[in-house]
Amino acid sequence: MKKILLLFAFAGIISLLSAQEMVTIHQNGHDFQVSAVRSVNDFPASNIQFWVGNGSNSIVAVFEWCQDQTMGVAYGFRWDGTATVGDLLTAIDAADSRFTVTLSGTMVNTYSYLDGTYDEYLESPGWLMYTINGNYCSGLSDALVNNGYFEMTEYGDCTFTASTPIIAATDPNAIPEEATIDFNDILFWVGEGSNEAVMAVNWADTALAWGYRWNGTATVTDMMNHIAAADPRFSIELGSWGLDDILFVIADGDTLRKAAFSYWESKNNGVMDMGLGQTLANGDLEKWAEPAAGIIVDSTYDATYGYWWYTYVYPMTIHPVTVPDTTGGGVTPPDPEHGPFCGAVGTEGCNAIAANDNQFVAWATGVVLTRGPQMITNPDGPFASFGGDTNAIGPATMDNTMDAVSLGDGGSALVTFERPIRNGEGPDFAVFENSFNDSFLELAFVEVSSDGEHFVRFPATSLTPTDEQVSGAVGGVDPTFINNLAGKFRIGYGTPFDLEELAGSENLNIDSIVYVRIIDAIGTIDPQYATYDAYGHIVNDPWPTNFHSSGYDLTGVGVIHQLPVGIEDRDVTRITVYPNPCNDRIYVNLDEVQKVELYNMNGQLLEMIQPNDTHFMLDMQQYPAGLYLLKVGNGVQKIMKK
Repeated sequence: MKKILLLFAFAGIISLLSAQEMVTIHQNGHDFQVSAVRSVNDFPASNIQFWVGNGSNSIVAVFEWCQDQTMGVAYGFRWDGTATVGDLLTAIDAADSRFTVTLSGTMVNTYSYLDGTYDEYLESPGWLMYTINGNYCSGLSDALVNNGYFEMTEYGDCTFTASTPIIAATDPNAIPEEATIDFNDILFWVGEGSNEAVMAVNWADTALAWGYRWNGTATVTDMMNHIAAADPRFSIELGSWGLDDILFVIADGDTLRKAAFSYWESKNNGVMDMGLGQTLANGDLEKWAEPAAGIIVDSTYDATYGYWWYTYVYPMTIHPVTVPDTTGGGVTPPDPEHGPFCGAVGTEGCNAIAANDNQFVAWATGVVLTRGPQMITNPDGPFASFGGDTNAIGPATMDNTMDAVSLGDGGSALVTFERPIRNGEGPDFAVFENSFNDSFLELAFVEVSSDGEHFVRFPATSLTPTDEQVSGAVGGVDPTFINNLAGKFRIGYGTPFDLEELAGSENLNIDSIVYVRIIDAIGTIDPQYATYDAYGHIVNDPWPTNFHSSGYDLTGVGVIHQLPVGIEDRDVTRITVYPNPCNDRIYVNLDEVQKVELYNMNGQLLEMIQPNDTHFMLDMQQYPAGLYLLKVGNGVQKIMKK
């Protein structure tokens, strides 16, 4: 069906060629030129995209073939002094691996051009004819003419009509890359599940993206329907051939939609796919675009249908769609210093997450325990000893209070993961404890790190009164007084943490959290041993717990957002940088030593570094404030310089 739609679209292009002398298709700052008249200078130098050589003189060179296909490819050649036909041909041969010329004495034997899309050669099989400004050349030694027009064709039964397209050859070293978007940058996620994909829609002047989550099997149709149900600005229109149009209502009330007589092309991870019926895989980037937004980088002629087929690249920057306001107004969040915060499990607005919730895509895979004493006032006494490493890793339990590891007073657990945690929409991970009810809450501070050296603590709040010590016999902890302290909820329900709260923290990359550290909050109200929240309040929780299960009892750390395994992503080198944003330098950590490249947002290569170690410093003083990209293999990390 897609092929039939393409035939209709290109039939329209061909009909234009017969009616105009020159067709110019302008796409994202690039011009695709089609000549329709066979005469001197009918492909002006201003249309050339690939120039070979240097100098003040220039000539346009067009090569044409007549086999089962008819086409032309145009280059530009520059020189100083005197240059010949032989100089022009050998220079283009050397500059473009797709073009090959063989010479015999003073004449050209064959010339060929490889169409990279279809892996076919266009090669001249017999006698050749070449001219400069319409005058026949006698051989390779003929001199070129400044501002001239060189044309090479096959001789004999080869008729070039006024509608024969001439393609401006693109520089193979400067072909634009297909635009992508980092999953970490997606703002609006739709659906739930352990699989993640991104859908981008590229209209002629705007490209937007949504995130989609699911379990089991899903198609592009499922993804579009879920997004349409969740985002009132987005909709699709179906026609007799399938998808007819994709629409998006922008802020001023205008609607983005395809141009008249245009069509939609779909790609899955940069390769043309099955459209609405495409089955999604975890890590997919599904892109829909109308060709007016793309750059033609390859072409071939289909003699069976009599049409030209084009390959497009869509380099336009993709912007994440913001979450729509479907309520007509915002909700004022609690004051982090004064509360009140959400209450116990089951109460309205409670943000606890059940251990069996399908939001969790992974769990901690490793832990390093540093046990604290059963009684902080007796540091020489026994330390907490209940449970072990295995109780801290893997999924948390919903109801088994014995499946836990006790940290003791001030003890800690440093947990690690198979893949880093990333910042996404809403909470990114949750920490679980084994409290048997909603008030006997043993609490812990939570810290994160992207390098194992610098840790940043979530700003915790504890508003529990401190005029009386909470203990097993006296009082309890009201969850509405607690924020950003693990252990806020009873067994089976995790305390969520949102990395967005730590955005801008020095030496922390919130899109690549490798370590989470849980530190028992010593619950005594004695100032000599007490621990304090971010606002100077003493944390008051059940104390003393003078037995082997003293302190915070960790049952698991569940991951909601993690770096996805994308296409060929399993072998991508992991990059972490800090501080980010930076002032004058950044520190880079790699999984393995390999070449690092620094680019600006225009795609210009600024530096190429070959480090001697997986940890090194990059000096950014010489560069102005703005966004930069650090590329290692297929991995890319965004850097902000202040």
